[in-house]
Amino acid sequence: MRKLLLILMSVFVLVSCDHLDIRPIQDLNDDELWSHATYGEGLLTRAYTNLDRTWDVQSEYYTDNAVPSTPGANLLALGGWTLEGNPIGSWDSWYTTIRYLNEFLDNGRTLLYSVTDPVRDRTLKRYRIGEAYFLRAWYQWMLLRTYGGFVAGETEAMGFPIVTRVLSREENLNLPRNTYEECVAQIVVDLDSAASILPDRYTGSDVYLGVRNVGRASRFAALTLKAKVYLWAASPAYGPSTYELWDRAARAAHDAIVAQGGNSSLSSYGNWYTSASSSNFIWLYPASNTNSLEYSYYPPSLYGSGLCNPSQNLVDAFPTADGYPIDVSATYDADAPYNSRDPRLALNVFYNGMDYNSTIISTYDGGNDAPGGLSKQGTRTGYYMRKLLVPTVRLTPGNTTSVERVFVFLHKTDLYLMFAEAANEAYGPDVDSLSFTAYDIMRRIRGRSGTRVDSDPVASGYQDAYLDAQRDAGQDAFRTLIRNERRLELAFEGHRFWDLRRWNEPLDHTIRGVQITKDASDILTFNYRDVEEHTFQSYMRYVPVPYTQTLIMSNLKQNQGW
Repeated sequence: MRKLLLILMSVFVLVSCDHLDIRPIQDLNDDELWSHATYGEGLLTRAYTNLDRTWDVQSEYYTDNAVPSTPGANLLALGGWTLEGNPIGSWDSWYTTIRYLNEFLDNGRTLLYSVTDPVRDRTLKRYRIGEAYFLRAWYQWMLLRTYGGFVAGETEAMGFPIVTRVLSREENLNLPRNTYEECVAQIVVDLDSAASILPDRYTGSDVYLGVRNVGRASRFAALTLKAKVYLWAASPAYGPSTYELWDRAARAAHDAIVAQGGNSSLSSYGNWYTSASSSNFIWLYPASNTNSLEYSYYPPSLYGSGLCNPSQNLVDAFPTADGYPIDVSATYDADAPYNSRDPRLALNVFYNGMDYNSTIISTYDGGNDAPGGLSKQGTRTGYYMRKLLVPTVRLTPGNTTSVERVFVFLHKTDLYLMFAEAANEAYGPDVDSLSFTAYDIMRRIRGRSGTRVDSDPVASGYQDAYLDAQRDAGQDAFRTLIRNERRLELAFEGHRFWDLRRWNEPLDHTIRGVQITKDASDILTFNYRDVEEHTFQSYMRYVPVPYTQTLIMSNLKQNQGW
C-alpha cells in the first residue's frame, strides 16, 4: 500500500492542507499519509485522470454511421474481430481504478483538509467521499456496459466480478462474474450513496459549489447515470424486457429530469461542446484549449485529414425541414438532396456545396475534397464529419487558431432520450403515467432542431405533424422514431455501437456513399453506391472478457461464442 501511495501522491495533488508537516514523503508512514488530504486525495485524483476523455468516433466505424477514410482501419467491422485482438474495453485500467477508489473509501474519511476551518474540513470530507462513490459506480458501469453478456448454457445475463474492498494477495482472487442484475444493484447502491452526499451541480463563485469545481461528480450526474444503468438493464439484449424493468428505467430518468428543473428547454446547439457553463451538460471534463479535432476531421479544403466519412445511411436518416423522412416527404428533391433538410444535417455532416468559413466544400469528382483532390484519399462516402468541430477554428497556414472545449460524459439530451425510450416501452407514447410523457419529451427535442427551433416549443404551441402521426400510430412507430432521433442527436459521440447491441438490432450493414459528377453546365448528378460491407457473427453482440484474464481466473467465464 505504501509503495502505491508513494507513486501516486508524488504526482497527483488536488488540494493543500493547513499546517502540513513538511517532511520527505518517504519518511511518512501509512497513518500519516492518510491523515493529510494533500497526500490521500491523490487516489481520488487518479480516478479522475484515468477517465477516457476522447470522443469515441472510432466506434462509429463499426456501425452504419460512418467509415474511416483509410480502408481497413475498422477491421473489427470487416470480419476481423478476434478474442486475442479485441480493441474494445479497458478491463485492467478500470479495475485498477476501482482499487484506488476502494482504498480511498476505506481511508478517506479521516483525511484532514483544514485545521483552522472546520466547515471546510467537514464539507470537503463529505463531498470527496460522495465523488468516490460516484466514480466507482462509473467504472463499474464501464465494465457492465462493455462486458455484460451471456455465458454458454446460461439463460441469465452476466456482468463483472464485483469488488468493493481492497483485496489482499492472500485472498482467493479467482472470482466469478456476478449476474447482470447484481451488478446493476451494486452500481445503484453507489449512485444512491453519491446522490445523498453530493451537491446538485457546480455554478457561481462559491468555494465548494462554484464553477471552479466543474468536472467533479454531482448529484445530477449520479441520478442521470442511474437512469442509464436501468435503461440498459431493461434493453432486450440482456433478458426479457418486462414492464417492471422499463417502468424502473422511466421513473429513474423522470426523477433525474425533475431534479434538474423538469421538462424544460434544452440549450441551443451552438458550437459543439465549447462552453462549460451550458445548462445542457450534466457531467463534463474541464475545458482545454485545442484544435486537434479539426486537424483530424476537417476536410482537406479546410486543411484537415478528413479521417471520418459519414455514411449515406446516416445522411438519409435526417428528415426534411418539415420533420418528415425523406422517403415520404413532399419537399425532398432528389436532384438537390441537401436542400430543405433538417438543420441538424448541416451541424453533423460536411456535404458538397456547403459554405464553411467562406470555403465551399466540394466532394464532386474533381473537387478539392474528393479523392485525388487536395488529398489522394479524399472521402470514401462523399461526406466528412462536422459534429464536434468549431467554425471559429482555422487551420490556415500562418493563421492557425484553436478553441477552448470540454468533453461531456453525461448531458441532458441523452437523458431526455433515455426517458422517452423507457416511457414509450412502459406506457406508450402519450400515456400520462408521470408528470410528462415520451411524446412531450420528443416534442421538445425535435422542436429544438434548426428551422423548427424554439426556446420553449411546448409553451409556444410548436407543431410537428410527423411526430403527432407517429404518436397516433402507436408504440412500435414511436419506438422507431425515438431510436432514429437518438441516432441523430448523439451521432459521433460513441453511442450507436452500444445502442444497436442492446436493442438486438442487426449488426451487419452495407455502408452506402454517393459519387457526385458535374457536367459542363455545372449540373450535378448523384449516384449512390456501396462502400463497405460490415460482417459480425451473432455472438459479437457481446464484447469478450479479456482472454488473458480468463487464463488467469478459471472462474471468470467467457461470453458465449468467444
